[in-house]
Amino acid sequence: MQKVRLGKSRMEVTKIGFGGIPIQRLSEQQAVKVIRRAIELGIDWIDTANGYGPSEERIGKAIKSYDRSAIKVFTKGGGKTRNELQNQIELSFERMQTEYIDLFQFHGVPSEEVWEEMLSDGCLELILELKQQGRFRHIGASFHSLEAALAVMDNLEIEVIQWPFNFIMADRGRKVLEKCRANDIGFIAMKPFGGGVLENAGLCIRFLLQYPQVAPDPGFEKVEEIEEVVSLANRAKPLSEEDKSKIERLRKELGTRFCRQCGYCMPCPEGINIMFLITMNSIIKRMPPEAVIGWLSEHVKIADNCTDCGQCETKCPYNLPIRQCMREGIKAFRSLKP
Repeated sequence: MQKVRLGKSRMEVTKIGFGGIPIQRLSEQQAVKVIRRAIELGIDWIDTANGYGPSEERIGKAIKSYDRSAIKVFTKGGGKTRNELQNQIELSFERMQTEYIDLFQFHGVPSEEVWEEMLSDGCLELILELKQQGRFRHIGASFHSLEAALAVMDNLEIEVIQWPFNFIMADRGRKVLEKCRANDIGFIAMKPFGGGVLENAGLCIRFLLQYPQVAPDPGFEKVEEIEEVVSLANRAKPLSEEDKSKIERLRKELGTRFCRQCGYCMPCPEGINIMFLITMNSIIKRMPPEAVIGWLSEHVKIADNCTDCGQCETKCPYNLPIRQCMREGIKAFRSLKP
């Protein structure tokens, strides 16, 4: 498979990586089987996070029988204080049973203000210490906020970033990619299938293959999905005119209902996490019911405070029917059975 250099990290990785969210939905045996099939097909990097339930532990078990130097392992920690981050990191090492992690990423930095607070509390200092000890090889970050991404990328220690990039969210993705090129930062495209909303693998993968610096990490839960995506990457067939027409049609159809997770609708005056609610169906597709219930039940409860003021809709640059989308998300949540 074609290789991609992840910016100034100098890591050379396969064009397609393995995203570690959906394996939470599988049994441990199934998860190990899926991960190993990806490795057999040539995928040489796996991305997960401390917050992805049993994902890290399953990855650790799956790669145990392989030459560790042949597989790059990336993970993320969502802690916003040094102590919280330290605890998450130790748990990640314990779960994955590895002596080092190739890329550690600050998970979901929400804003420039929070990033400054993290710097003041010694979060980056901690990761640099662990890098000096050889426990981390490289440092990165993931985002949904464009403001946060552009601010964090100014830090010279950031070598790789993750950003949602697919043909629906392309405009904002190109802005981030432009800064990555200017700063020689690696670009991992998360949500290449729009968090499960986009189902045409051919369109999704071939769209991203247009960008030589971009390395997508789709989440997999079936061997057949891996085989299809790897086959698409190996053929590297460009988008046809028919493909481009299909993409434009989908953009128009989904554009009025597809949350780009830009965050402009927030904060809500009632403290409601709007983005969690309007992306509920995507979250449900990727995570096991018990994990969704445990994670989001409090957010759904807070949604009862909604006064239907509509401020969120006036701030949305895509004119989404946010209140209706929230109601649909709550309904989908309440239909879950653990």
